Amino acid sequence: MATSRFFLELLKQPLIGIPEQYLAFKARCPGYLSIMDNDKTVQWEGKLQPTPLSREYTVIIKYTLSKSPVCIVKEPDLLALAEGKKIPHTYQNQTGIKGIQLCLYLPVLRQKNKISDWQPTMFLADTILPWASIWLFYFECWLTSGIWDGGGVEHDESERSQR
Repeated sequence: MATSRFFLELLKQPLIGIPEQYLAFKARCPGYLSIMDNDKTVQWEGKLQPTPLSREYTVIIKYTLSKSPVCIVKEPDLLALAEGKKIPHTYQNQTGIKGIQLCLYLPVLRQKNKISDWQPTMFLADTILPWASIWLFYFECWLTSGIWDGGGVEHDESERSQR
């Protein structure tokens, strides 16, 4: 995967702070929003519906400075919808928030010299949130076909701890 010039330019941008992330969510995304941990964490909880025919999902996006953002589908229970099948592109949820933690982007892979697809120079409302909606669309297709068409890199569910 070659790194594009555009992506390298993004790395030169200033980091986006928690107040700016909060304001971006507030302007673009209806839902419950909070700042926690002495202004080091922003958390959004709201509804996503990938298509007009899709069910609604309650999703939580949590971002703490110097950490990777996490996205958790709180409701409905994705495991119940999957009827016991292993759901692709998820992580073992160690956040303390009930639900399934989604794998939405390529994390930093130091051993392979890969740059993460998400950077702290990007707004969560413009990246993680739409990526979650796309993931949910492919999840619904997977429920029907048994084939994951959403792309991505195969990984172990526990690799989240390496991010």
